[in-house]
Amino acid sequence: MPIRTRACHGAGSSAGADRAAGRHQRRAPDTLDSGRHCDADSLGSLAKAGFAEVRFAGGTWDFGGERAAALVVFEAPGLTANQIADFYGTSAQGANRTTITGVSTPEISGRSGYRLNTMTGDRVQTVVVWPSATSDVVNVVITNDLPDPKIEAAVAAFGTP
Repeated sequence: MPIRTRACHGAGSSAGADRAAGRHQRRAPDTLDSGRHCDADSLGSLAKAGFAEVRFAGGTWDFGGERAAALVVFEAPGLTANQIADFYGTSAQGANRTTITGVSTPEISGRSGYRLNTMTGDRVQTVVVWPSATSDVVNVVITNDLPDPKIEAAVAAFGTP
């Protein structure tokens, strides 16, 4: 399984990789990725919220035909699920050819979450964001062209953290 790491200033990855990249669909992820966002372009709305660096780590499960699920954690001191939800929502609003088709606020593991559904061409992407039980950590599931039961299974793969 390929592992990619992106670093800004020195080596570093998120300590939350084990939370995000465990097992989903009874198998390990096809790829792992971790690193830091630390420039205004990659931080987007998070830079405007005062963040100089946000770490991320996660795994991606490829289901073929451009269908996939990524389970990711983001972490930084003071980071909230609302800020990560805003990051994805703002990015979707500014993307060419992307239409937001739905926004909702599901409850996940007893915590308030955020779900964003978009369409780019004939591809459907869903982003689900909710706070981890660990402070300063946010759980995210990103899916491409997957039905709701697969999205719910990806969210459930996080367990209760």
